Amino acid sequence: MADTGFPLPSSSYRELVKIIQGYGRVGSEASLADVAQLTAIGETIISGNNKFLVAVGIVQGGKKKSITPLGAELANALQHELQDEVAAKWRAVVEASDFLQKVVAAVRIRKGMDESSLESHVAYSAGQPKTPAVATGAGAVVQILKNAGFLKEEGGNLVATTPEPPSIPETVQKSLSISDSMSISESALVSTHGSEMRATSRLGGVQLTIDVTVQCTPKDLDDLGHKLRKVIQDFNEPREPQKKSEATTPAVPSATEGAGG
Repeated sequence: MADTGFPLPSSSYRELVKIIQGYGRVGSEASLADVAQLTAIGETIISGNNKFLVAVGIVQGGKKKSITPLGAELANALQHELQDEVAAKWRAVVEASDFLQKVVAAVRIRKGMDESSLESHVAYSAGQPKTPAVATGAGAVVQILKNAGFLKEEGGNLVATTPEPPSIPETVQKSLSISDSMSISESALVSTHGSEMRATSRLGGVQLTIDVTVQCTPKDLDDLGHKLRKVIQDFNEPREPQKKSEATTPAVPSATEGAGG
């Protein structure tokens, strides 16, 4: 049975993005006029998208609306055109929406659909009439699912896929110990929790500990060891003693210089 009454966008994906960015810039208590002034989009068009934005948790409120925390993160990622972040935030939106999840499930059950058929399915499932505005909104929904990584093009159709989780940066933990004789022992291990290099020195009864944290991705590991060894060498390299400044005390005249002729 078709879901009834789910509000679809009334704009294209590109225009919907501008409206989200507008709400993100206003922040809270945003009126239609506020968003219209920032986006150069008519108030009627913005109003036609508000029910969808509320339904998927991007904005909230009554006559005046405010961006939600997730909506603010999405708006910021869209503003800076950070594609990985945009995809991650859209994924969070889709995962929180039963309707959008059901659209993905329908594509998965059918093992693929062409884009036009999917747009028609989105409009039907939402219980919306067949109008140009609804068709445009259904196209925006399909684009959201594609940008979120839930749909991909394959053989002329759209197929459902499981988005890859964000990669956890591999980190290298480097321990450095400096004894009184300034000899160095070091060990390294790869972990996924944090990267720390600790230097400990006991000189004259004073212990000095320096922690350096490094976070990197697997592609950075090739030359990371070299960089860390360079840091260790810098710790172990003796410094030249600073030259004492010459005394500025006036010279005392000798006895012969003091005797008058």
